[in-house]
Amino acid sequence: MKRAATILLLAVGCCITLHAETHLSGEIQSASLDASGNPYFVEKDIVVPSGKKLTLKEGCVFLFNQFSGLNVNGNLSVEGSSQRPVIFSCVNDGDFNPKSAQLPNPFDWNGIIIAKESGSVHMQNFQLRYSVYGIKSQNTSVTIQNGIFRQNGQFHFTLNDKIQYVQDNISYSFNAATDSSSAGGGKNGQKGASPTRNIIRYSCLGIGVVGLAVGTVFAVQASNTLNKMNSWNLKSYPNSTIGTQAYNDFDTDRKSQLKTATIFYVLGGLGVAGFTATFFF
Repeated sequence: MKRAATILLLAVGCCITLHAETHLSGEIQSASLDASGNPYFVEKDIVVPSGKKLTLKEGCVFLFNQFSGLNVNGNLSVEGSSQRPVIFSCVNDGDFNPKSAQLPNPFDWNGIIIAKESGSVHMQNFQLRYSVYGIKSQNTSVTIQNGIFRQNGQFHFTLNDKIQYVQDNISYSFNAATDSSSAGGGKNGQKGASPTRNIIRYSCLGIGVVGLAVGTVFAVQASNTLNKMNSWNLKSYPNSTIGTQAYNDFDTDRKSQLKTATIFYVLGGLGVAGFTATFFF
């Protein structure tokens, strides 16, 4: 009997653990949250206060009610792993809430707002689903590494109200190199680019395009000048000295055009090479 009672108590304990849940709203006072409290049901906005730090451990699941979200005024560290990402989704997400009677949809919850005065914000290996605006950050130092965004209503990620290019269900990184060994990295991963890298990248692209275009224009001019020289008729000039000088002037123009075309082609080639290099360094 004692053995049977022990087994029964263990079974009940396991069931309680499996169905544990935590309800959150308002300012988060805990320094760290882990998967033992899963799922975390967010009833109203939760806030990381200024001067405080919240760490979310791997495997945490946050399910937000409608019109709720996460507001970061302090420091946030999302420490998901490739095997156990941190989940930000809605209460209707049946993947994490089997009790849900509704299907999840975009706009089901607000999203994550990162204030300009926030401190260190690093988010690694997470999924963000079915929100209105995904991550809306006024902090340009925010770091995103291997984030997966899925069916967010307006956009996935904005920085100072500027929409960043993020593809649905493809790993995205910002201000951090993508780890190809992590989930979603490698072939299908997006390597995030910092604002400085983007400036260099597209400046090089502009130089490359302009250089090649202008080089082509001068190369065409040089070809046309050469055609005129090949069809030159010295007999049409009553004075051979004048005719020869005109021919030499055409030849001088052709050489100048070829030289200019070469300079711009080299400049354009360097621009294209610089643009390509920004994807590897």
